Amino acid sequence: MKRASFQALVTTSAVFCSLPFAGCSGIGFVGSSGSSITRDSSGLVFETEYPIRAYTFDDRNTADVFLTDLSDAELSAFFTESRDWSQITGTIARVHLFLNPKPGRTPIEPTAASASVRWIVITEGEIGVYDGAGFMIPGGRVTGGSISGSIRNAPLKLTRKTPGFADPLVTPEIDIKFGTKVDDQSADELAARVEALAARAEPIN
Repeated sequence: MKRASFQALVTTSAVFCSLPFAGCSGIGFVGSSGSSITRDSSGLVFETEYPIRAYTFDDRNTADVFLTDLSDAELSAFFTESRDWSQITGTIARVHLFLNPKPGRTPIEPTAASASVRWIVITEGEIGVYDGAGFMIPGGRVTGGSISGSIRNAPLKLTRKTPGFADPLVTPEIDIKFGTKVDDQSADELAARVEALAARAEPIN
């Protein structure tokens, strides 16, 4: 498989990579683990580590998990018109658990889904929004204050993008795994960033 790096993809204006992180003291929980691997049918593989993670829940079946490798300053820049966005490169993911599967009662099939995924890529200020869904069984009670989970082989589709975003992926799939603590304030702030980024990108017909 071909493993992509920042340097290899700069000329395509599509960057997917593990980036150095600074300023972990602000939004989100630092510790435990969070990562994703995105691959496509052409053999490209993109690996990302997420130093910042947070989640919030509505009930025992419904939760939103946020993961990002963007710094506090970069996350704040999305609400600052004067910031030079061309200096920002990174990713932010939202996993929305809408069904907490019950062993023996919930069918586990290749086409089954219990969570949706929104994976946003920012490369030198250009934005690509990928959406998909997959099957996730959370580790621990959703309402228990901390959870872990993983999704494998969730198909993605580029649904929104800014004009300068070049998509190198052919029929992409994503694996995500995470462990994080409940943090309503950080999750709300990260949700606002996800919405702001998606709003800047245009829907793809």
